[in-house]
Amino acid sequence: MISNKYKILMISCLSLLLTQGCIKKPLDQTPKGSYTTGSYWRNQSDVIAGVLGIYNILYVEDWVGHALYTYDDQSDDIYVAGDHPDFKSVGNLNADPSLQVIYYTWPFAYEQIGRANNAILYIPKVPVMDQPIRDRSMGEAYFLRAHAYFILSQIYGDVPLILENNVLSGNYNVAKSTQAQIWAQVESDLVKAVSLLPETYADADKGRVSKGAAEGLLAKLYLFEDNFNKAIQYGSAVTGDSNYALSPNYTDNFTVGVQQTGSTELLFAVWNQNSEISGSLQSPINIYFSPRPWNGWGFHHPTQDFAGTFETGDKRKAATLLSVGDSIANQTNMVSISADDAVQMFAGKAGQTTGRMLPSMSETGYYIRKYTAYMPSGDGNLNSDLKQPLLRTAEVYLIVAEAKIRLSGAGSGDAEINAVRARAGLKPVSGAGMQQLIHEKRVELGGENVRWQDLLRWDKDKVVNLDTIVGKPKLASPLAPYNSAVIVPARTFKRPKNYFMPIPQEIIDESKGVITQNPNY
Repeated sequence: MISNKYKILMISCLSLLLTQGCIKKPLDQTPKGSYTTGSYWRNQSDVIAGVLGIYNILYVEDWVGHALYTYDDQSDDIYVAGDHPDFKSVGNLNADPSLQVIYYTWPFAYEQIGRANNAILYIPKVPVMDQPIRDRSMGEAYFLRAHAYFILSQIYGDVPLILENNVLSGNYNVAKSTQAQIWAQVESDLVKAVSLLPETYADADKGRVSKGAAEGLLAKLYLFEDNFNKAIQYGSAVTGDSNYALSPNYTDNFTVGVQQTGSTELLFAVWNQNSEISGSLQSPINIYFSPRPWNGWGFHHPTQDFAGTFETGDKRKAATLLSVGDSIANQTNMVSISADDAVQMFAGKAGQTTGRMLPSMSETGYYIRKYTAYMPSGDGNLNSDLKQPLLRTAEVYLIVAEAKIRLSGAGSGDAEINAVRARAGLKPVSGAGMQQLIHEKRVELGGENVRWQDLLRWDKDKVVNLDTIVGKPKLASPLAPYNSAVIVPARTFKRPKNYFMPIPQEIIDESKGVITQNPNY
């Protein structure tokens, strides 16, 4: 985990560092606290704390821990529940520039970019540092800047490119750069990160990004660019390195404690931690994905189409989905069984209480299990030691498999696909093409905010037809009382409009028109 002695410093960075990404007004430039970027970066301790301050953005509620998953609710895998109409508008392919959730992504991404820019600009100027710490810190900053820009470019397409020169000049109100230009910068940053980051860390620094994380994200970028040779090159550097081997068990990636000690494939994760600084090192991922009667808020519910896509015997299904009648270790919140709940496995139990999942707990009959864990004390509280995976070695295996298939044809990615299938307890495939690859990626990475962006790029490349996919209604479980109810009617995908979200209107207004709206909005 990230060293304990830096916890306080990590949190204090929120107020110490001047960035161009202020949360409410990302174009404002008012210094906060007693430091500015020019006076903060004095020594190695400042650098370590400053870089941890970049990671700290990952814990924010409306960034990768919650709001970002709203975009995957557009896919066929997830239905967005809850009481946020703006989330539902996105899920129904009806986004507009005024939606609050559309705005959230922008300032938090640029906050992460702003902190990385400061680190990249000022770390080389620190007079005395251990060179390995200087190199590592620069590599982390390059990676985290690349990560934020990659997400921005996936969601909005063309976005402003803010770099070190903007910090020096104080000019942050700039026009959008093209997605290709943004991706070129992401590539440049990740190539630098690969050259600077260590392969592994000692236990005290677990949770920091490694060389393998940069190689994996670079492979993903190249796949999005249809640069299949490069995707294979950098992806194979990960799959061929024992430091990033697939964990022995699929559940290792989503089990408290085992994630730290038994999982080698968490290339990039939000390193959540129960902390004496309440909430400071805790992403809200478990709150938003866990059932509401069990101390969660229950926003993202898997569909029957997704649940039904798992093969018989696939070990990943039980690890991915929480279904009616299931329970979770250490979950002690008891729920009253209503007459409507008292069906099938609850027949004759109306009026009793249970710690198992009831039909009334989910609108589809399912939850994503990966992000739900409870305190071993049995107090019924969610366990914030559960890490949130953002990039796993298994995804890189499937990136390499896809690149090989699309470059050399069916069967060329069999080795990578079968490595993932073997862990899931499934028989190997032979001559696998894109449909097998798409299936494997769907079940391996279900609920991990990958599906929709994959569908978008496959639609652009005419590998899939999104008209067919979104043209099917989203259904609930066939079990009573759901009875395969239509949760979301058939939708219409509009090209090219729905490839990207609109630019938040507030951002356009703040820029005084320098930043322009995306086409068709």
